[in-house]
Amino acid sequence: MAIPGLAPSSLDWRLQATIGVLTVAVAIGLLVRNRERALIFAIAVSLLEVGLLIAGRGLTRPFVQPGHITWLQSYFVILLPAAGGAAILTWLGWWRAAGFTPPRQWRRLRVLWLLGLLLLLPALSLFRGIHLDSTTAILLTGYVVLATGTEELFYRGIIVRATIEYGVVPAALISSVLFGASHVNNFFASSALDPLTILEQIWFAAVIGVFLAGVRLRMNAIWPTMAAHAAWDMLPLLVYGLSALTHRPTIGGFWFATGFSAVFAAIGLLLLRGAKRSIIE
Repeated sequence: MAIPGLAPSSLDWRLQATIGVLTVAVAIGLLVRNRERALIFAIAVSLLEVGLLIAGRGLTRPFVQPGHITWLQSYFVILLPAAGGAAILTWLGWWRAAGFTPPRQWRRLRVLWLLGLLLLLPALSLFRGIHLDSTTAILLTGYVVLATGTEELFYRGIIVRATIEYGVVPAALISSVLFGASHVNNFFASSALDPLTILEQIWFAAVIGVFLAGVRLRMNAIWPTMAAHAAWDMLPLLVYGLSALTHRPTIGGFWFATGFSAVFAAIGLLLLRGAKRSIIE
């Protein structure tokens, strides 16, 4: 995540743009040639999202003030993978199969309380108060909704649908591993992000992704996980500001978050117990 207040990547923008463009080119080649090979197709989809983020950050940097990130740049960069994901869903005709279903087709509505339980921990931080001005809070909220919605579109949407032929649990696990791995793009996001923080993001995203995949599949809807994902990322930013992104992990915090995420991953697997591939309509 790269937002105003953070320094851009210290990598030369030409090199960053080249890495991103080459990643996108490889991804498109794999997508076109491996439509029927689900695992390779899923990896290609993830590479496309990562490549577009890296390329967008590099290509836009010459147009902004050196050493700064602007809201216009942040929004432009996140809209690139959003448009790419929408193009894939349109190309394959997968919008409904990816979970973009109307409420009348949602199932297991009682699962929603589990999303509320997940959000209880970050919601408790609101007692500390929100320390952002209204304009920043609105811009930040819009950006986070777009960013997390794009991630859900790619990982709980396209990739889960692409890999469901392996079975429900393998689809959830594959999408979660790729979701975690996709956070390597943050190494190209800002020089202010601690590498250990990014590695922690990769790990936690992979673990908690199992729970999100379980909810998305059981409910036959991606909208609830999009909302929960946005709230999960948004609440700490509203309360702690940029320090929510730039903090250095602690051993105690790591083990607590690992245990917390593992419990919800187990719940996600339990949700999928007995489910068949036909769970996706």
